[in-house]
Amino acid sequence: MKYGVILPNVGPLAHIDSLIQIASGAEALGYDGVFLSDHIAIPTELHSRYPYRSDGRFPLTAADRILEPLTTLAYLAAITTRLQLGFSVLVLPYRHPVLNAKMLGTLDVISNGRLIVGAGVGWMEEEFNALDADFDARGAVTDEHIALLKAFWTNPAPDVCGEHYSVAGVGMAPSPVSQPHPPIWTGGISRPALRRAASLADGWHGVRQSPSDVARVAARIGELRSSRGASTEGFTISLRAGLDVADAPFDGAGRTPLRGSPDQVSSDLDEYAQAGLDYLVVEPRAANSAELLDQLERFAEIDRP
Repeated sequence: MKYGVILPNVGPLAHIDSLIQIASGAEALGYDGVFLSDHIAIPTELHSRYPYRSDGRFPLTAADRILEPLTTLAYLAAITTRLQLGFSVLVLPYRHPVLNAKMLGTLDVISNGRLIVGAGVGWMEEEFNALDADFDARGAVTDEHIALLKAFWTNPAPDVCGEHYSVAGVGMAPSPVSQPHPPIWTGGISRPALRRAASLADGWHGVRQSPSDVARVAARIGELRSSRGASTEGFTISLRAGLDVADAPFDGAGRTPLRGSPDQVSSDLDEYAQAGLDYLVVEPRAANSAELLDQLERFAEIDRP
């Protein structure tokens, strides 16, 4: 299993000095990658329901700091040498696919092939409206977006005609270093989301799923790919999950995976490995950079699959 780290490019720790410190520390500790979240403009009055919390409340406001992930990741590419550089996730419909193909391809070139394109459809309708993006068609737009990225990265003269985007008669150089192109991971657990991952992506990227949830997703993606005559070889099952390594065991009924003593976290990791998880991206609970690095150091000392 590989291990990555969510860098706090949103919220109170979203300062470039903090991100440099954490990324450098993660690289020194042997982590495999760092990943950034994607938001551009938070509405002053938010009515969209946040899908990753039971109460539906998004933890950020319009006053909170957000460092745009593409430009921030380009900066981090220059101060790291080995870490993979990814998104968890980049909301593809927020940006035009031709521009995304160029910016992401350039990021892969300047990082010497270290890019992972975690890609999502988005959920915040107000942010879509601010960017003049089509919220209702975001699933279909994302599918065409992925097709255009692959076309520009692998074909010197792409010709793509779709319902939302039609592009022909232009090319793009240099090609990415990653071959045949930077890996694309898509997320979600709905039927359309799993079909997208199985048919268009190189990996699936979940959020806060239990080992049993991961096992079900991995099995379903295997079935979908098999039905298309494709194997799961080289397909990455990845997960973004909170991390809280404590001195003592956590015995509460509401314990979530990767929260508790080193032995508890180690046991969780074994369960995730047995479920088929290939790449775990941890999001430590921390109030400042020092606490976050302490969590990464504690986690690095745990027996891991």
